[in-house]
Amino acid sequence: MKTNCLSKEDNLKLAQNYLTKSIHSCAKMANINITPTETQALLDDIDVSRISDEHKRIIKNLQKAWQFALDNIDSEINLDWISKINAIILDGFEDAQGGALRTKVNHKNMPPPDPKKTIEDLKKISEIEDPLEQALECFLYGGCKNRLFWLGNKRAFLIAANIILIRGGAGLLIIQDKDLVDFNLKSLYYFNTDKKEPLKEFLIENCLITQ
Repeated sequence: MKTNCLSKEDNLKLAQNYLTKSIHSCAKMANINITPTETQALLDDIDVSRISDEHKRIIKNLQKAWQFALDNIDSEINLDWISKINAIILDGFEDAQGGALRTKVNHKNMPPPDPKKTIEDLKKISEIEDPLEQALECFLYGGCKNRLFWLGNKRAFLIAANIILIRGGAGLLIIQDKDLVDFNLKSLYYFNTDKKEPLKEFLIENCLITQ
């Protein structure tokens, strides 16, 4: 497995250079039909008429969530931190109950998460020494396997994984349009079988950016 190859400062610069693509990647996790160019326009407060107001809000919320994450890059990535990211992502969508763990069965008949176990699981992940391994485990845990929140799980945990990578000098995780179908297939395979290596290998080979 690849390990850290950048300084934290260089990785922060890389994150700033790829911020639009990172936000666009998160937007695609929300099934928004938008291009990187349109994403950049919205981030620059330029209107894109074909994008709905709801989707515009999602993009701006992602911008705020990323900014919060970068401003708090040295904070412990625990349930409180990720809940805050989820709350920012879902700001203005009251029905989504942003930042609050599910308390009922969801549409996939998954029982609600146990708060104590969730805290313990995230703590174990945070103790993984290799930043790439820690980031992948974080994303797979909350973004691909468990549905801790009603909405925004992939977005919140993709941002969390990237913060782990940045401060560990291990690059960025960006799932581009060309990789979405394969990502969804491998993510579904992991969800159904608990076999995580195919998804991990795919993310490392296709979605990890280090320069």
